Amino acid sequence: MIAPETITQKARRLFAKAVDAWIAGELESFFPYRMPADLKVPANHADAIRQVEMLRQSAKQTRGFGYRVVWQSRRSRTHGLNDFPTAIEIESMEDLARLTDRMGDWQRLQVAVNKLRDRQPTLERWLARRSNWKTLLDLSNSLDGLLDVIDYFQNNPRPDCFARELPLAVSTKLIESNRRRLAAWLDIVLPPSAIDPRYGYDEFEPRYGLRYARPHFLVRVLDQQLQTDLGLPFEEVSLPSESLATLQVNHARVIIVENKVNLLTLPKLTGTIALGGLGNAVTQLCDVNWLQKSDVHYWGDLDADGFAILDRLRQRLPKVQSLLMTAEVFESLSEIVTAGNGVSARELHHLTVAEADLYQRLCQSNQRLEQEHIPQTVVQKAFDHWGVSERIQTKR
Repeated sequence: MIAPETITQKARRLFAKAVDAWIAGELESFFPYRMPADLKVPANHADAIRQVEMLRQSAKQTRGFGYRVVWQSRRSRTHGLNDFPTAIEIESMEDLARLTDRMGDWQRLQVAVNKLRDRQPTLERWLARRSNWKTLLDLSNSLDGLLDVIDYFQNNPRPDCFARELPLAVSTKLIESNRRRLAAWLDIVLPPSAIDPRYGYDEFEPRYGLRYARPHFLVRVLDQQLQTDLGLPFEEVSLPSESLATLQVNHARVIIVENKVNLLTLPKLTGTIALGGLGNAVTQLCDVNWLQKSDVHYWGDLDADGFAILDRLRQRLPKVQSLLMTAEVFESLSEIVTAGNGVSARELHHLTVAEADLYQRLCQSNQRLEQEHIPQTVVQKAFDHWGVSERIQTKR
């Protein structure tokens, strides 16, 4: 026969389903909930009395809350005329919450859901998605401040100020620690014109029009004459993308390098500029208009992340070529290959067939060859023989 503690364990698993039903407005049809349970009375008379009594003492009829036992009076050859349990029912959400020690969560959730629906009814479709109520419960203590942020952006789209300058009684830390959650809500309440789709949730500020400390790209001019033509007093400078875009570059060869040390150790090359890509921030270089008419090359790590960055870059700069990111390079340096980041392969539509094959191989084997570990002699030899690459044909 089912024990009271087993009923409580089943009830804990039931709590999420009951909340989903409540959010969907289906709680009346959800309760009373009849719980599947083994209610067969043991043949041993003493065991039967003990187990039935345990069930009775922990039931709602005795405690005033929790599960309710449905009894039926009948005669048994083994136990004679007695009341036998025939079903276990939970009659209400309150009974379920108290039984599972989640009454506090249930009460806080009701307040949070009602507040969200009252202040931002357009977020109902977010709330209706499975398990999003758990996120809302986690945010319940800071919900007022987060909704103040949503209200402000709704009334002042793309405010063009730093987060700390928002005229709200909320801390910048609250915004910073809840960027992805705020982004999920802003994508629903804001018009498309207020969202810059070039940036993801992790790039909250540019996506929704806030100012921020923009990443600087290291610029290294590999040709003295080109440096003079550009009017740059230094061979190396650090610039944000909008300042980089003002350089008067015409038909240069550009190498985008992920690792800063590799960029600084590139050999001199005629008519060439090298840019430090800063990982995923490399896609911000796409705003630099003169790159569209330049011969652009990307050199990143030979791993899943490196090819993902190349794929993103090529979405905006379709003609970008990869450098030193081939199976031949990988195999020739197998002795310095290390474990990767365990990234699962996904479909990348802007890689060449050879690049896509190597990407899949690196994901499956969880291997990587970091560009900073490639011997300088290998790099120098590659650039000594470097010519104009053929036009790429990406995999479709």
